Formats: sequence, structure tokens, C-alpha cells
Amino acid sequence: MQSFGNCLRLPDNSFNLQNMKLFFLNSILAATLLVAIAKVPAQGQILNRVKERVTQKIDDRVVDKAEEATDRAFDKTEEAVKKGKIQQDTEEEADKVNLAHEKGEADTEETIVESQKPDIPNTLQSFKNYDFVAGDKIIYFYDMAGEADAEIPGRMLIDEGNAEIQTYNGEKVLFIPGDSRVYINPLMEEKAYLPEQFTLEFDVLSNGGVGTSTDASEITLYFRGKDETVGAYGYATAPIKISLSGLSGDASNSHYEFGVFKNDDWFGGGSKRFASEAVNSAQNNWRRVAVYVNKNIGKLYVDQHRIGISNQIEPGAPAQLDIEVYSPEHPVMFKNFRIAAGGSDSYNKVITEGKFIAYGIQFDVNKATLKPESMGTINEFVKMMKENQDLKFEVGGHTDSDGTAQRNDALSQERADAVKAVMVNSGIHADRLTTKGYGSSQPIVENNNPENKARNRRVEFRKL
Repeated sequence: MQSFGNCLRLPDNSFNLQNMKLFFLNSILAATLLVAIAKVPAQGQILNRVKERVTQKIDDRVVDKAEEATDRAFDKTEEAVKKGKIQQDTEEEADKVNLAHEKGEADTEETIVESQKPDIPNTLQSFKNYDFVAGDKIIYFYDMAGEADAEIPGRMLIDEGNAEIQTYNGEKVLFIPGDSRVYINPLMEEKAYLPEQFTLEFDVLSNGGVGTSTDASEITLYFRGKDETVGAYGYATAPIKISLSGLSGDASNSHYEFGVFKNDDWFGGGSKRFASEAVNSAQNNWRRVAVYVNKNIGKLYVDQHRIGISNQIEPGAPAQLDIEVYSPEHPVMFKNFRIAAGGSDSYNKVITEGKFIAYGIQFDVNKATLKPESMGTINEFVKMMKENQDLKFEVGGHTDSDGTAQRNDALSQERADAVKAVMVNSGIHADRLTTKGYGSSQPIVENNNPENKARNRRVEFRKL
């Protein structure tokens, strides 16, 4: 590296031979002019001023030349210092990472070079602690995209009341009008379709288009036994009963109930207020509801918040879903219904089967933009990889058959890359993850209906 003194040395071409000749020539001419001026006493005052200006001009030119040379010298010095600083910082960060690997330390956000950590949106940052993991086998998915407005829903049975398909802000929704009580349940081939371990997800909007923070709606989820009656004539009891009141209301309106009925008695019932961080009364704010059940354990989530839990469920007792919606004031809208088997046992799947199908990772339609609820599954794999430093994965993106093969290949690659970027941001080294977009080339089932297309749209973690 050049010494500081060398950096300050004036460049060799600052005053070369040609410049020096020109300098002395100008000086001789100026001196001659001064002598000639001195010989004309009649114009003494004027000539004295001319003499002073000529002398000043010569001094100024000398100073300007010196300043230019000095500026160039300092520019070179500053550039050298900056380069040295950047190189030093990069080497220090790299040394820190290499030292962590040599010691066998776990991947952490601190051992990732900051310049290599991609940015992720704030909407995903807010779900950094979300731990809901959707099941890896879809049982039911309701895609309303192909249905006409004002029609009866094709994949949801109406036991009592009124519900129809509508378009709201460009999306198809299941619309339940205000001042009504409705009973609905998924259209399934079998009556008992819920396994011991399953997940339920949906989005709900209960104050859409209403300029107020009030929300008096009540949504009750009955997870009934296989021989129980559903709908308006069903009992008020069920193996699991979850009520969500004032879901999009303020703190005084929002409360829930997570009750379990067994042996002719209730466990864990009673109304409880939402935690303050789970209250969101913003107008036109869709809330994400998720339920996880594994044998005797049940968990209830609203957005990124786990608000209720029970360990009193009778394993295998819940067999079917029945939904009651009471909307005394405003319409209530639903979208993205999904029921899946499995969930939260991704490590066992990876070890025994070598891969995990991550249906919990979801994107905006025809985009590679991750939805916030995807963070549950991503967080699970980040935790898994930090606890098992030998694990490496291929993140594979898959689409359904809609669209061109070229577009599907590109979209699936973009989605796989988006998942990897979030995992690297969360502390996983990039060299432990590869990505590949498979497009529609590896379907699980035929792309012959909306539910099967949902099965084929997926992200897979494949163990390397």
C-alpha cells in the first residue's frame, strides 16, 4: 500500500517542461511590459494601476496552478484511504464468518455478512415469530375464481341463511349480508374427513366498506364428531368450539372463546379478550385465522398472534367442520379456505421422506411476492437448519398448468428464490440452500379442478 507521504506527492506531470517554458516566457513578457511602462511618466497613475494588475495576475496564476496540483494529490489520497477501508471491512466480515464455520458455530444473523443479507418487506418482518405450519396434504381448498357473482357457492353447503359469491376489490369472496345468521360447511365426499392432526386457514373481513371501528359479528367454528348433526339443528356443544367476536373491532369488541366439550362437560370455555397486540380495527383489513390440532393439542391464531390454546381435546373426536356466522350489522366476507392434514412435524417428514411439501408458503396471484402467513413454515425450516447444521436443502418452486410453460418456469424460479432470500435474511448461509423452478413439469395430481391445481402449486424442501 502506498505511504501517506507518497500519496501527497505532486503528480509528475503537474509542472512538466512545456508548462515551465510557458511560465518563464509569460514572466519575461510581463517584466518587459513593466520596464516599458516605467519609461512613460506622463501616465504614471494609470500605469501604476496596470502594473499592479499585471503583478496580481501573475501571482494568481501561480497560486491556481499550485491549488490544482494539490487537489489532485488529495483526491488520490482520499480514494486510496476509502479503498483500503472497504477492503478492510469486507475482510473482517469474511474472517468472522470463516471463524464461525471453523468453530462449528450455528448459523445466526450475526454470522452472515451484512452485504449478503437481502432485505425483506416489513409485512414479513412482523411475522418473524409466527409458528403456525400448515399441513402438507390438502383435504379441502375453495377457489372461487371461476364462479359468477350473486351465485350460490359451489364448494360450500348452506344449511340456513343466505350466502353468495361476490367480487370485492377485484377478488372473489364468499359474501354473507348484514343482519343475518348463516350456517355453512365445506362440501366433502365423506362426512368424517378430519384426521387427528390437521390445520384450518381462512381470511375474513367483517368491517369492509364501513367507516367505523365497530364490529358486532360473531364467527363460530364447530369441529363436530362424525355422527353429530351440523347446521342450525346441530348442538351447541362440539369436541372443539371456537368463537371469534368483533374480529375487526376495537379492544372493547374483540374477544374469543376456545372451548372443548367431552364427558358431558366443558373445558377451557368462557369469553376472553384479545391481547392488545392482536386487536386491529383498521377498515378493510382482512384478518387471517388459523387453527392447528394435533391429537389433544389445539392452537388458535389471528394474523401473526397465537391467541388461544388447549390441551384438553379428545384425540380423533373432531371429524367435520361446521361454521356459524352471525352478522347483525355489517356484511362478512371470506376467502382462501384451506384444510390440510399434518402440520408442525416437518423435521420428521424431512428425515423419513427426504422432503416436505410446504403448502403454508403462499404467494400473491401470478407473482413471487410472499404472503405474510408464509413465515410460519419458513421460520420452522430456519429453526430446523440452525439446530441441525448438516442439513442442506433444495427449495423447489412448482406451479399448476395455467399459463405458458415459459412463464411458469420463470415464476416458479422467482418464488423459490424469494423463499431462499428470506431464509438467508433470517440467518441461514446461502451455500446451504439451492433453488430450482420446475414450473408445471412435476404435478402431484392432474390439473383438472381448482382443488388439484392448489395441490400442484407448492414449494418443496428437498433434503440434499
